Amino acid sequence: MEYIDIKLPSGEVINVELISYFKIISTGKNYLFYTKNEVVENNLIKMYVTEIIPAGTVFNVSDKMSDEEWTGLKNIMKSILTGSNNEDIIYLEIGES
Repeated sequence: MEYIDIKLPSGEVINVELISYFKIISTGKNYLFYTKNEVVENNLIKMYVTEIIPAGTVFNVSDKMSDEEWTGLKNIMKSILTGSNNEDIIYLEIGES
């Protein structure tokens, strides 16, 4: 896996493990699925998702997400985990926008 730096709304920069980086075509927004490898119940690893704004080698994390946005992202997570094709997303490489 690849590790990247993200800048939290608090200004703190943390290094996280990249799970997936993608753009939702219909909104034009970029999102990042990542983990800090925190173990939660049932021995699962906690995963985070956020809208991001690329800024050089660090990604600025958005601190606001609507309920509608969250519902759509949960559906995208399901499609990623099941390997389903979702025509509204484009997977990106770090450095692409």
